[in-house]
This record gives sequence, C-alpha cells and structure tokens, in this order.
Amino acid sequence: MKRKWWKRIMAVSMAAMLSFALWGCDSGQETQETADSTEEVSDTEGADEAESGGENGLQSLYASIPTEAQYVSLDELPELKANEEYTIGCAMTNVSTGWFKALYDNLETELSGAGVNVLLVECNDDANEQVNQVENFIAQGVDAIIINPANPQETVTSVLEDTCAAGIPVVAVDVPPEEGAEYLTACVTDAYQLGYMVGEELATRLLEMYPEGEIEYGMIGGTDGNSIAASRNQGARDAIADIDTEGRIVEATFLYAGDYSEESGLVTAQNMLAANQNLKCIIGTCDAHIVGATSAAEQLGLEDNLIMGAVDGSKAAFEIMKEGGPIVALGLNSPYEVGEAAGRVLLGYLNDGTLPASKTLQMSPTLVTPDTVDEYYDPNSAW
Repeated sequence: MKRKWWKRIMAVSMAAMLSFALWGCDSGQETQETADSTEEVSDTEGADEAESGGENGLQSLYASIPTEAQYVSLDELPELKANEEYTIGCAMTNVSTGWFKALYDNLETELSGAGVNVLLVECNDDANEQVNQVENFIAQGVDAIIINPANPQETVTSVLEDTCAAGIPVVAVDVPPEEGAEYLTACVTDAYQLGYMVGEELATRLLEMYPEGEIEYGMIGGTDGNSIAASRNQGARDAIADIDTEGRIVEATFLYAGDYSEESGLVTAQNMLAANQNLKCIIGTCDAHIVGATSAAEQLGLEDNLIMGAVDGSKAAFEIMKEGGPIVALGLNSPYEVGEAAGRVLLGYLNDGTLPASKTLQMSPTLVTPDTVDEYYDPNSAW
C-alpha cells in the first residue's frame, strides 16, 4: 500500500540534519527548528503506526472518535479532492437496484473526478462473500475502503478487524457496521427520524380525512433482521401514536416484502389489500414498495381511497406525488449525499489525517410532500 507520509519523513530528516549542524556551531542553543522537528517526528510516527496497524495505530484513532451521532452537511466535510494517487475499494451489497446503483454511480463519478482509482465489488447481500471481497482488497493493498455492510453484520465485523490491522481505513455508507466494529465512521441518514416524519404526516392527514371511527393502515416491511428498515418502521409507528392520542389509527396488517423492489411492493400490496378491504393507508419501508403498491391499488380501483408514504425519495415516487397520486409523504434519503459524504471523509483522512467528528455522520432529515415536491424533483435524475 502506498504510504502518503514519506514527504513528511524526508522533511523531518532534513530538519534534523540542519539542527545537528547548528548544534555543532553553538551547542548551548536549542533552535526552534529542533523543537518543531520533534513534534513532527511524533506525528509521523503516529501516522505510520496507523497505516501499519501498530499499537497506537488505526485502532487507537478509531477509539478516539466520539460515538454520539452528529448531523452534518456536505459543505462541513473535507474537500472532495485527492492530494495523491489513491486506490479506494467499494464493497457494495449490490448495484442493481435503483437506490444502490445511484449511490455507487455517483460515488464513482465523484471519486474519479477527484483523482481516485475506484475498485467495485458487490456481494448481493451475501456477508460471507463480502468478507472474501474485502480480504482481496487487503491483499491488493488499497489505500481505503468504502463498505455497505451486508447482513448479518456480525459476519463482516471480523474482516473489519483485518482491515484495521492492515492499516486500511474503512468508511461505511447507508448502514453502520455492528457496534464495536473497527471503522472510521458511517455516513447515513437518520432512519428513525425519516420514518417518524412520514408517519407524522400520514397520521395528520388521516385524522383530517376521517374525523370519526377507526382508521386502518398496513405496513410493508423489507427483510427481517435489517436494522435500518426496522428503525424506519418503528419511527412511523411512534409518530402515529404521538399524533393519534385517541388511538383511532390501527395497524391492521404488516407483511414483509422480502426485498426492496417495486415488484415485491406490488405483490405484497395486492395480498394486503385482498385481505384488508378497509385499509386507508399503506406505509412502505422504501419508495419502491409504495410505487408498486400504487400499481396494485390502481389494478383494484382503490387508488382514490388510499394515501401512502415511505422513505427514500425516488424520481418514480416523486412523479406519482406530482401527478396527484396516493403518495403524499416521502422521507428524503439521498444516495448521492451519503455516498459523497463517505468520499469526502475518506479523502480528508488520506490527505492529511483529518478525523470525522463522530462514528456516525447523519444527513439532516427532510420530508417531501405534494406542497414541496417541485423543490426536490429532478427529471434528469438517474434514480
């Protein structure tokens, strides 16, 4: 792996020789250059140990980063520019579905434009395969790794210990690794808060639409065991409970879709609506679920009887919202923002050792409704 600190080491050596020469002329005078060189050597040794995984290396740096999550904006993060020729490996769960493809495509464009060589692998959410792929990155001597951790996350923890020992910094994107794992930071959106904002908007609308009686809704889950999906769903439930103080809004059905595609949303919504004729609302874990659910409702002639909401903010969901369809609440989870944030954090560390402010950097949550959708809709968006 190419080391970026050799120029600093050479500068220290030159400063040391100069100090020695001055000492020969006046041994009783300690120069400022000598003191500065001592500090620089100390910094260089620490950085060198970080790259080699020494006792005071990456593990110590990781441990020094505050664990409390912090909201950030992109302009608060380091510049997206590589000071040297870095190679960064991207270990993605997949790049075939819309959100993840947009995440990687934009990240690759941004990093390549910054002067980085990007290597891509995808594991199709096979954690064991992701471990093998990251081990290959270590063998290749990449300068850093961006990882979208696969499930189960505890399987990936072991290989993060290996990257730490090899002195290779890792930044996670979208999903944080298991608590206690070795990594620099995770760049994510606040899944719970986004779900809460969607649930809050839907509950407010439902109570206005139906001032009396019980109001039934259904929720489409993603995959069992996915912590981000669970946080979104729980956020929506908690918001509904907070808004509906009388308990009139009732979760009549919850079904796992099995993945995060429009097709799975369509099939799950068909089953949900066939068994629950009185549903007034459908909440999806992701946009794709309610885009599919919109098709299901249209097929059954129920689109005028339902409102829907979810987290992500895709172009397809925005278009349904703009056209007056049943989608009325979207929590914005931008793949472009979280990906760029990961790239900025890594380059800041590689360039000059800048550490992130927290182990979890969250993009500020945003709710999109029919009143604000024009501010966020981009007809040229790839996602």
